[in-house]
Amino acid sequence: MNQAAQSSPVKQAKKTLRFKVILIVVLATIFPCLLGLIIPLTALLYILAAAASAILAVVLVLWILQPLDTFIKSAQIFSNGNLNHRISLHSNDEFEDVGNSFNLMTDKLSKIIQQLENDQATAISEKNKFDEILSSIIDGIIALDFNKNIVFLNKASEELTGLRESDVLGKSVDQAIHLFSDQEEILVKTYCQESFNQTARLIGKDGRQVKVKLTTTQVGSAVQTNLNCILIIHDLSQEEELEQMKLDFVSMASHELKTPLTSIVGYLSVFLDENKGKVPAENLDLLNKAFVAAKQLQTLIQNLLNVNKIEKEQLSVSPQPTDYLPILTKAVEDLKSQATQKNIVLSTLPPTETLPKVITDPIRINEVITNLVSNAINYTNPNGKIEVFVKVSPNDITTTVSDNGIGIPPEAIPHLFSKFFRVSNKLQQASKGTGLGLYISKSIIEKLHGKIWVESEPGKGSRFSFTLPIVTLSTAVSENNKFVSGAIQSGTLNY
Repeated sequence: MNQAAQSSPVKQAKKTLRFKVILIVVLATIFPCLLGLIIPLTALLYILAAAASAILAVVLVLWILQPLDTFIKSAQIFSNGNLNHRISLHSNDEFEDVGNSFNLMTDKLSKIIQQLENDQATAISEKNKFDEILSSIIDGIIALDFNKNIVFLNKASEELTGLRESDVLGKSVDQAIHLFSDQEEILVKTYCQESFNQTARLIGKDGRQVKVKLTTTQVGSAVQTNLNCILIIHDLSQEEELEQMKLDFVSMASHELKTPLTSIVGYLSVFLDENKGKVPAENLDLLNKAFVAAKQLQTLIQNLLNVNKIEKEQLSVSPQPTDYLPILTKAVEDLKSQATQKNIVLSTLPPTETLPKVITDPIRINEVITNLVSNAINYTNPNGKIEVFVKVSPNDITTTVSDNGIGIPPEAIPHLFSKFFRVSNKLQQASKGTGLGLYISKSIIEKLHGKIWVESEPGKGSRFSFTLPIVTLSTAVSENNKFVSGAIQSGTLNY
């Protein structure tokens, strides 16, 4: 019904325009003849009548076609950006129909253009918001396309590298920054892959260097956006500076405490030796407890100083050919009184063969043995048993401290030699140490070119073992006072 109502005016309009054109043509043709029938015309008058008729026809046609000018002007106005402009025609012919179609078309175009402008404004707003978020991130973020060219660089990256986004956009990342692991450069084909996570030295503009942690990830399904790889660069310089400040503070505090505490321990030791029979037993017991507490505090301070030296790679050892068995035996004998107080049997099993000399530092290795045996005593229940024994292999001697104590949970074993790591639950409650002993022991053993490890099962005890190189195969070791391992674990444990 509506369609019929809408279509009939169109047909009517089309017929109207055609009728007007046909009528003008017919009138222009027959006008001279009709005039000749009414008035006798000479040849000259007939020509003049025909000319007048033609002129009138042209005028009428131009009048009928006048809406074309309106169409042309309206199209120009619309194309210049006036989306609200519309044509108003009431000619009751095809021109009115075309005008209405033009208005419908401009309505649709206006809506589409307005929607596009709204979408563009929304996209710009989201982009600005995203840029603000990325700019506020303290880590550097660099985005690369499939050709490994830089397509994005946030402010943190600019500060780290000394570069500006406008200077490096579209350029290869290898031309902008260089990343090194020790002395070897890390190429983009290496780090621009899944799950890359490594500490590196970044060299940016004008040779600017900074230690960073580089994490990269590949962007999935980003062919249309031409986005392939994202680099996240975390600046480690401030963390290193803070860590250095902590080490300096610990070193200063420990040195300041060491001197007066040494005096306290010395005075107490002399007083106890000279007044054992003169002081009442009750007072003597209090003095002994004070002396033991002072010694424990002295050990803690010494451990803190050792950790500070390890962190700065300044812990020194003096490797030399050494007869190892007397050192091991004496270290164990010195701790037997401590084991006896807990009713623990502590023994050194005799070796099955003559021990060759080893390359070691007698003082430092005594610290290691004392720490391992003390730990075994602390974490073995009364009426327990601790055995210390050695085994000779072609290249080294292995020392093992075995106990039937409370053991170590499997999840804690990988972290045992980490600084200040504490085993949770029962072990943590029973802990009496500083959390530094095993870290220091590992550092000493590694510096002596040995290895240290642990085997344990909760409720069945633990076996701590370490190796020392024998003299016949390791004479050159005494001339080399460097760590074999590429890096010492930062951290330790008193398990």
